[in-house]
Amino acid sequence: MSEKLEKMRADLAKAKERRIQLNNRIELLERRIAEAEKVEVAEMVRTANVTPEQLAILLKQAASAAPNPAALAAAGVTFDNKEDMDESME
Repeated sequence: MSEKLEKMRADLAKAKERRIQLNNRIELLERRIAEAEKVEVAEMVRTANVTPEQLAILLKQAASAAPNPAALAAAGVTFDNKEDMDESME
């Protein structure tokens, strides 16, 4: 075989190895992001003092319209302080 073909094959092998490494890195980052999102949602639910039942009601309401203070109150959601309520409305 020619030297040129051998070099091209070697470059291809390196590129394939790099692709495998990048795919592994992408999967790792996607898992980390998903876990961070779960933690963030759990913290928001805890801050709002929402029970699983109340959360289910809010999610059903949110599917049809954005929750507003009246909807939150109807579901029995309470906030630790005014700042928590302001943050939830953002």
